[in-house]
Amino acid sequence: MKKFLSLFSLVLLTMSAWAANTYVKVASIDQLEEGKKYILVNEENSVAMGALYTAGSTNYGTSVEISIGDVIDIEGTDVVELIAAAPGQDATGNPTWNFRMGEDGYYMGWTSGNSLTGINLPASNNSAWLPTLTDDGVILKNKVDNSRILQYNAGSPRFACYTSSQKPAVLYVQDANVTPPVTVAAPTLPESQEFENSLSVTITNNEEGADLMYALNDGEFTEYTGALTITETTTVHAKAVKGEVESEVVSATYTKVEPVVLTKPYVKVNSADELEVGKKYILVNEERKLAMGEITGGSTHYGSHIEIPIVEDVAYIGGTDVVELTLGEGSMDVLGNDTWTFEINGSGSYILWNTGNSLDAVTGDGATGATGAQWIANATDDGIVLSNKSDNARILQYNASSPRFACYTSSQQPAVLYVEYVPQEDGITTLAQANALADDEAFTFDGDAVVTICWKGSVYLRDETGYGQIVDSLAVFENGQVLSQGWNATKTSNNGWVKFIDASDLSASGETNAELAAPQKLTSFPEESMLNAYVWVENVSKSFMPIRSIPLPDGTNISLTGTGNQPAMGSYNIYGLIWKSGDNLVFEPVKWEKYVAPPTYLRGDVNNDTFIDINDVALLIDVVLGKDVEYNALAADCNVEGGDNTIDINDVSALIGRVLTGEW
Repeated sequence: MKKFLSLFSLVLLTMSAWAANTYVKVASIDQLEEGKKYILVNEENSVAMGALYTAGSTNYGTSVEISIGDVIDIEGTDVVELIAAAPGQDATGNPTWNFRMGEDGYYMGWTSGNSLTGINLPASNNSAWLPTLTDDGVILKNKVDNSRILQYNAGSPRFACYTSSQKPAVLYVQDANVTPPVTVAAPTLPESQEFENSLSVTITNNEEGADLMYALNDGEFTEYTGALTITETTTVHAKAVKGEVESEVVSATYTKVEPVVLTKPYVKVNSADELEVGKKYILVNEERKLAMGEITGGSTHYGSHIEIPIVEDVAYIGGTDVVELTLGEGSMDVLGNDTWTFEINGSGSYILWNTGNSLDAVTGDGATGATGAQWIANATDDGIVLSNKSDNARILQYNASSPRFACYTSSQQPAVLYVEYVPQEDGITTLAQANALADDEAFTFDGDAVVTICWKGSVYLRDETGYGQIVDSLAVFENGQVLSQGWNATKTSNNGWVKFIDASDLSASGETNAELAAPQKLTSFPEESMLNAYVWVENVSKSFMPIRSIPLPDGTNISLTGTGNQPAMGSYNIYGLIWKSGDNLVFEPVKWEKYVAPPTYLRGDVNNDTFIDINDVALLIDVVLGKDVEYNALAADCNVEGGDNTIDINDVSALIGRVLTGEW
């Protein structure tokens, strides 16, 4: 598209320097007045006519986006202002008008086709227009051919002269006595949603300098000072107020539902050696939290998919139609691998592959002898997957696009085995086992659990398998202490948040494990498996306003609770715990530590003189020999980028190479 130019170098002015930039709609032809300024507007698409351009052989008026209201303010836009003049009458005696485009511009005119052009002859009939009142407003018809109407083509988009029905372009007149309405951007609420126990609702301010107000249900509006904790079904209304102007009210409803009771736990199978005849298994796609249900279908049979909760690597199937598979013995494949059969829900039917992608069932006395009903357990990075004995290229997988569980040679999503969790009679030895217990089940813990922190009457634990929380504890421990084996508690859960209650016989064993007790650095949004984890976030900037969410290095944010006890302005490392509020993970701060930037140093500059030379080599040799000398330890650990936490002959060798070659 190129800018339209006549032989006289048409110049179109938008008159942004005029005192008034406000326009109101022309409601009557009698409102037209010589010397007044007008604009052409298509209200439906919120556009006004701008400068003339050419596209091929057709000239037209460009479209400029504007804000439509009772008053239109064109300040700062490229909208063309039209100065009206009365040139004469049409054949029936109706007055016609010329419209000059800018004080020194040409007249708006029509010559042929759909073109809207500029004419430098004010007496030309082609630049004369017949204002006509319609239901949409006052439109313009050309004097030469009144079937040519100045309209807006939304498909192109453009303002031009059409005989066919396009969108109306109506006149607005300048009115210096009106003031553009002052508007305030409405705040943002989280979308309406369901929650189980409680939900934290944060209202986001979208207008700088505005105050936020909120109301619950039919209550009065009050000042918003921080996140709201909702514990019952509630409609939240919110608005922004700036001076005497209010935004529109936005609303969302948060509906409380009964908590999901997690029953019938299954834990992941990590090795084919764990398979045991007579035990029950399920097939799970972990990424989408789905398990295989009833085998069904038309010409191709497959396993249906059932949504299940997976919390801290434990899948719960209570109250669902998930298929439970009882493991039976098979035989061996040609390579000597064990094969297995899987009985469906104790029905005497076994899962089977025989052709294509089908996953079917086989019954009868010969069912367990059919090679298509025998499966090889293969260990993968995802877990234990099943390939068929008849054709081990056929793997039982999950097809997310269909969706279904079936047998594929192409790469679909993994379906891995989980085994029914049966509590150990001799006590629990890992936190993962304790978390997998049924609710209200008492247990004795005979493993090594390390205290990460005691906070608000709870003891937070960690071992190699996960995290735990002992609530309402009177015992206080130091970080890193290992609990004595044999303490007792009862497992409970709330919306997937596992806790241990009624704990007794708690004591420290005398052993410590500082590595497991240390807070973990949080760099990305945590998974539910990190519930009850003691973590920290580095270098969070604190302004005078309370922090309500923490930005993580991966670009996500995690909500913050307990925002009332925050330090003054500055940058901090924040230490805290991962909790759960409703369906949301939140961060509960435990302490704020002033952020100290890591020291800067030049690798290899052992003597801190900003140069790397033979003097640094000599000093480093003294260091390695154990002499009492002053040196920069960070710069001396130079054999690898970032150091290896050891200063020895390897660092000397690396530094000599750097001095001789200029490169590391």
